[in-house]
Amino acid sequence: MNQERTLYEKVREDILNGTFDKTEKMTEVKLAKLYEVSRTPIREVLKQLEFEYLVKDGYIYTPSPEDYRNLFEMRILIESHAVEKAVLLFVDEDLKELRNYIKQAKDGDASLTLKANKNFHDKLVRAIRNPFLSETYDRLNSTIYLFSRTVVEKQRPELLDEHEAIVQSIEDRKIDHAKQQIISHLQKDLEFTLYYM
Repeated sequence: MNQERTLYEKVREDILNGTFDKTEKMTEVKLAKLYEVSRTPIREVLKQLEFEYLVKDGYIYTPSPEDYRNLFEMRILIESHAVEKAVLLFVDEDLKELRNYIKQAKDGDASLTLKANKNFHDKLVRAIRNPFLSETYDRLNSTIYLFSRTVVEKQRPELLDEHEAIVQSIEDRKIDHAKQQIISHLQKDLEFTLYYM
C-alpha cells in the first residue's frame, strides 16, 4: 500500500508540474512502462486521480470556465465558513503561522509562493474542524493547485495584501469583515484565472 501511495504521489506531482502533454492519453500501459510498475497499481492511481478531478477519461483534466466557477462557488462556501470559525477559534500562534505563510510568499520564488499560498488557505480550512468539509476541500485541492499556479505565476496584484487583510480581520475578531474579504479575495482569483484561460 505504501508503494502505491508513493506511485500516486509521483504521478500526481508529474501532472501538477506539467510533465505530461495534456493532449496525450495517459494509458495504463504507457504509465506502467514509464514508472516501471505493473498495470494494477497504475489503474488504482488513475482512479484516485479521477476522484480528485486531475484525470478524466484518461486525459489530464482541463477545467472549463464553468468548472472553475463551480469550483469557486464551493471554495467560497467552505472558506467563508472557515474564516468565521477562525475568528472565533484562532489564537496568536495561528495568526503567527498565517503571517509566516505570507512572509514566505513575499520572500520566495514562484514555487515557494505557490506552496505558501496553499498552506495559507489550508490553515484557514482546518479551522472548521469538520472532517467532512475538510475532506471535500482536500478532494478539490489538486484542481485548486492548477488554478493557483496561474494566479501566482502571472503575479495577481494585491494577492498578499488581501491575505494580510484577512489575517488582520481575524485578529480583530470581525467576522463579517473577514468573510467579505475572503469572498472578495476568491472572486478576484477566479476573475484573474478566467482572464488567462
